[in-house]
Amino acid sequence: MEFNAYQEEAKKTIQKNYSKGDNTEMVPFLGIIGEIGSVVTQLKIKLRVGDSYIAYKAKLGEELGDVLWYLSTIATQNDLTLEEVAARNLDKIRDRFLSDESERFTDFDEPFPDHEKFPAEFEIQFISYKEDAKNKLKIIDKATGEMIGDPLTDNTHEEDGYRFHDIFHYGYLAVLGWSPVLRKLLKLKRKSDPVVDENEDGARSQITEELVSLYIYHHALDHNLLQYGTSVDSGVIKQVQNLVKNTEVKDCTGKQWEKAILNSYEVFNRLRKNDGGRVLVSRKNRSLIYLGTR
Repeated sequence: MEFNAYQEEAKKTIQKNYSKGDNTEMVPFLGIIGEIGSVVTQLKIKLRVGDSYIAYKAKLGEELGDVLWYLSTIATQNDLTLEEVAARNLDKIRDRFLSDESERFTDFDEPFPDHEKFPAEFEIQFISYKEDAKNKLKIIDKATGEMIGDPLTDNTHEEDGYRFHDIFHYGYLAVLGWSPVLRKLLKLKRKSDPVVDENEDGARSQITEELVSLYIYHHALDHNLLQYGTSVDSGVIKQVQNLVKNTEVKDCTGKQWEKAILNSYEVFNRLRKNDGGRVLVSRKNRSLIYLGTR
């Protein structure tokens, strides 16, 4: 049976609420809470009695059917169709969990001249040192031997290793092909198109990228800096996508962002552990690779 056909039939069984007050719309919301409890109850029984509960599948199906009826009723009362709800949900979960295929990547540099494009691959080195009793860090372009940007500190009262956070920008570059911060540092702003230069490579986009990095970092602090994580909380991904909704990476999928975050933190943690090291930034392979300390 198709969703819309089910919804039309279920609509015929919606009962009028005779209680005082205009709370008809609230009833199915309350009902679905009760039915979800009934679904969980079936699991509780199965866990308690094991395989001897031979009615588990039938009873679970019945309770899930009741949940479906309440979902259908809530949709009907709010001028939604189950077909529409299901289709949108599939788009959402594909974006979050499946859509990291190479054909989904956008090459933001493709229409621009070579001197404004990020390299397909390059190596950098994070070198730690002390100055005035303070831990500092410099990042060297291995191809030229030149320092990229200014020396970095943790910029906080208590040392926490945030001075290595530029690796997040290199992660966005490698996996997403995006980093307004690095466009400025590497002198690769797309000045041949003044609109792109201002709106995508300008200060606002750079601030947005730094905000994304700091937001994820504060989440990561509560999760052991994602050292043992194989996924990123969907709420975090959704917030990141909301922060970048006015930039060229607005269509990057949740799965792509997850890959960028996890890859960046994998290398970030190795940099912190070894107090520096060499990293291959591979835009062509969509990854960061920690190469070691020498």
